Order: sequence, then structure tokens, then C-alpha cells
Amino acid sequence: MKVASIITLYFSCAFLPGLSQDIEKKTLTNELALAIDNDIFFGHDRYYTAGHLLSYRRLLKPKWYGDKRQTSKTILNFQLGSKIFTPKRTQFVNPINMDRPYAGFNFIDATAIYSEHKKSLSHFGIELGLVGEATGLGRVQQWWHRNTGFNEPRGWDSQIANELVVNMRFQFQKNFSIIKGFDLVSTSGFFLGTGSNKISQNLTFRFIDFNSIDQSIFSNTRLAYESDLAKREFFLFCGAGIDYVISDIFLEGSLFNDRSPFTVCATPWVARGNAGLMYAKNRVSYSVSVNAASKEMQEGFWHKYVSLSFSTRF
Repeated sequence: MKVASIITLYFSCAFLPGLSQDIEKKTLTNELALAIDNDIFFGHDRYYTAGHLLSYRRLLKPKWYGDKRQTSKTILNFQLGSKIFTPKRTQFVNPINMDRPYAGFNFIDATAIYSEHKKSLSHFGIELGLVGEATGLGRVQQWWHRNTGFNEPRGWDSQIANELVVNMRFQFQKNFSIIKGFDLVSTSGFFLGTGSNKISQNLTFRFIDFNSIDQSIFSNTRLAYESDLAKREFFLFCGAGIDYVISDIFLEGSLFNDRSPFTVCATPWVARGNAGLMYAKNRVSYSVSVNAASKEMQEGFWHKYVSLSFSTRF
């Protein structure tokens, strides 16, 4: 029932705008996107178990110098989201039986995506959020499980304590052409704040039919004015990356106090991998991916989940 609900929601959102996707527009400067992460597709409910993200993107007007337009491109991306983290075994109340704490996270995010060259992008972002009981996500998950027939998580009383989260990040992307229909995208990231402090590096291969990263669904940059409208994309991708983790509030609690009833130490190195497909044509985009991560705490295990996303431009 739970899997069917998620799939129905995804394809319902995707179908209606898709009916008119062949109606060409000369200018597409706004975008709405919905993304859903969930591990229930693999028959379990643990670690990063659910995430929901609603995004609005706006392409800023290019500057003109005489009769020539500036070649740079800037997109503002605003996001509203939530994430839920649970231990591997959710039937226990006592933290002694848990390999990580429960945590709920509500947040808003603002990011500027800037491109001056077709093969590179810079992302500057700030995230403001709240972790803890005040998010209400523990009650939401318990209600959802009761009404869908899944076992109700019992350990939310020991979740990470309420804390305001402020995080900044910088990411740099660059793509390298290898042969026709095959390229490599490098993504380097630095994250600093009260929530997550880490350095990350990811390498992703794209196959078949894709655009440069300044106008691709891969980097959420298909918004464009008339002369720059992106061509259709359909490609497969697979990637791998590594994080050097300095601190993680969802495992270790606050940097400034020890009010959380139960915490664990984050492992300093986390490996990640993903694979999937993306499709985009004029007004709409779709993507599906399988994501995996190595253990984030000493007593943990590898974890995998599915991401579904849909966006429409206007």
C-alpha cells in the first residue's frame, strides 16, 4: 500500500503536465519540482528512510551590453523540505537496542546556481531548518505507519533534541566530454554550519543523449530564454563519491550542548553511489535513481533508497 501510494503520487504529478509537453514555448524562466526519497522499495524502513522536497526555480534576466547579451547564466532555487531518519530496528523503545538516533528535519533552502562557461557550474546555498520533536515528523511517521499497516516506530521519545540548523554550502560542477554520448561530471562540495560539516567529491558518468551541465536536467539548469532553449535529453547515469564527515547533527546531536538523550559518533568516511535515468523535453522533466551509502556510524550498515523527481517549466 505504501509503495503504491508513492508511485501513484509520482505519476499523477507527472502525467497532467505531460499531456501538453509538446506545446513549444520560446521562453521558460520558471520551474516547479517535486522530489521524493524512500527506502520502502527495498522492503525496509531505516536510516534515511523518507524525504520530500518542493522546489521553485527562477532564471534571472541576462545582462545586455550594447547589442550583445552576457553569456553567463544565474538561476535562483528555493526549496522547502523534510527528512526522516530512524535506526535499523524500530520495534524497540530503549536506545540500547538502536544503532543510531531518530531524527526529523524540516528546512528551507536558497541556492544561486551560476554558470559562466558551458562546462562548469557554481552553487552557493544556505539552509535554515529545525531538527527535533518540534518538527512533528515523528508523529507524522507513526500516524502514516498506523494507517498503512506497517509496524509503528516506537523509539521517537529518544530522538535528537530540538535545535535550529543553519548550514552553508558551495559546490562546483564540471563536465568532461569523453566521446559522443558519453561524458563525466565532477561535483565537489564544502558544507559548513550547525547541521552538517563535511567535504564531498562525486564523479558521475552520463550515457546516450544529454546536454552540457549549464542546460541539463542533471544540474537543474534547463531554464532559458529564446536563443538558449535546451534540446531534449534522455540518458542513463551512474556515479560514485566519498564524504569526509566532520560532524553530523542527525547522529551526534548539537555542536553546543548534549541535550539529546541518545547520540552516536559519525564515521569520518562515507562512500556513496547512485544510478538511474533522466528525461527532459521542453516543459517537463522526470528522473528515477537508486542511491546507496556506506555505514554512517560504527554499528551501522550500508543503506539504499530510491529517488523520484518530476518538474515542470513555464
